[in-house]
Amino acid sequence: MKQFYERGRLPMPPLSSPPATPGWGQADENTARHFLVRRVSNYPYNSLISCIYDLARGRAGWDNFLDTLAAAFPGCAIMVSGDDLVTGRNLVFAQRGLSPSAAAAYVTHYARLNPWREALGNWPPGHLYQDEDLAERGQALDSPYYSEWLGRQGRFDAATGFVVLRSGARQLAIELRYGVEDERLVRDRAGTILGDAAFHFHHALESARAAKDYLGNVVDDLAFPVFLLGADMRVVYANHHADALRRSGTGPFLGDRAVLRATDGVVDSHLRDFVSRAAARRSSTSIFAFDSPNGRYFAIARPVVSASEATYQLHEALFDSGPITMLIVHGASGMPALPADMLWRAFGLTEAETELAEAMLGGGTVAEYAQARLVSKQTLRNQLVGLMRKTGTHRQAELVGLLTRLALTSA
Repeated sequence: MKQFYERGRLPMPPLSSPPATPGWGQADENTARHFLVRRVSNYPYNSLISCIYDLARGRAGWDNFLDTLAAAFPGCAIMVSGDDLVTGRNLVFAQRGLSPSAAAAYVTHYARLNPWREALGNWPPGHLYQDEDLAERGQALDSPYYSEWLGRQGRFDAATGFVVLRSGARQLAIELRYGVEDERLVRDRAGTILGDAAFHFHHALESARAAKDYLGNVVDDLAFPVFLLGADMRVVYANHHADALRRSGTGPFLGDRAVLRATDGVVDSHLRDFVSRAAARRSSTSIFAFDSPNGRYFAIARPVVSASEATYQLHEALFDSGPITMLIVHGASGMPALPADMLWRAFGLTEAETELAEAMLGGGTVAEYAQARLVSKQTLRNQLVGLMRKTGTHRQAELVGLLTRLALTSA
């Protein structure tokens, strides 16, 4: 009967009255274990899963997830550790069940001594592990990591966990630590709970990543060069117009590099400062004008993800690029062409009106167009009146502005 209670297969009696089974209820330790099993059996599943998806969307932090998980496993230690597998250095750490001084000692010294770390680096993300899967328990417990640090925090000689994310040499893992004497009481339930968490973490973070990729898809459809820049001008994303500008050889930027650099050293310094101020929101939207061997350019920088507004998340601190700034670059000359068939479908323009619209979009005047086409100014004025009537504009400036906006968004 005791085994069925331990495995959570039968309803547990109220917490105030431990099971009336031989060997139960006579000692404080047994009462505490009954409390542990009861709490684990009724862990707030929906709350935990909601925390995972809110965390991935930036609506909640890791503290919410850890508090919910800690409520399900009282007396256990929960560690979320982000590490560099090459250097052994700990990059991010959060925990429940350890003292602040113990957490600080882990970050500064004991993370690199973890006897399970090397094997964990080869463990597939999203798959549960037990501590014996990574290292022989007896040898691990004799290591300085356990004897000098973890073992002094409590009986945490058994563990269940999984790798949340891994990218290159960096990984983020969640581990639940408990005493070997509670292994039968905790391990099965920990496997169920953490197994569900691993599945939902994968799904939630993939969905969040797809949402971020959508920004790249939108940027790629724009008809002018756009760079998404991380810290130190590192290019996180560039649409094909931006790539062409970098690779032109005569443009304002050096070749296809991971870091955006202007060809002129003075311009490069000013451009870096311009982007840095935009990323920190220290300036309103402004235009930075600069010269290049093939003409004059104008840059606009706007923060996409600012440092001050970003929600701190362990996984983002470990893998993400930090603040992201959008840099839009326009040349003083050159305008994307406006497809004639689009003008015809949108406004019902005649062929002559379409050609006049294209000429005005290119910067030409009515007089210049009349001289080039050998037609009278009155004929062109009549065409211009028809063009403005069909487009709903009343002045040439309004017409050119409309055509420019359409050209910038139609390519």
